[in-house]
Amino acid sequence: MVLQRAAKLSDAARLILEHRVRNVPVVDEAGRYLGVVSANGLLSILLPKAATLEGAALDALPFVKDTLDDLRERWRDARDLPVTDCLDTDLETVTPDTSLTETLLSLYHNRTSLPVVEEGTGRLVGLVSHWTAGSVIVGEHES
Repeated sequence: MVLQRAAKLSDAARLILEHRVRNVPVVDEAGRYLGVVSANGLLSILLPKAATLEGAALDALPFVKDTLDDLRERWRDARDLPVTDCLDTDLETVTPDTSLTETLLSLYHNRTSLPVVEEGTGRLVGLVSHWTAGSVIVGEHES
């Protein structure tokens, strides 16, 4: 499951909701990894900007009285934006040569599936999730 750079936020939301994943990788025309669109990234476009600013001290928004219709309107305004407008480029990646222990540590620290990116070319070759790693370790899935 991957999105091309030209995909829309509505494409990302569909994949995230249908497959119940936290993020979807985005690649360029040559298959090079660009970043991910995450469920949190999509939520951030629905929240007031002040709540999502880096270092914002807002833990609650009791003064915001958005209705479901308000949130739906905000989504309608954003759904046709390109995924690059909501791209997270900070998520750690692993390579096909990353050891299993290092991969597990990265999964533990990042708390989400990680892109597997080919060293040198930058091409996305897959995703590793907590479930995939666990299945390999308990012997229910081939490595």
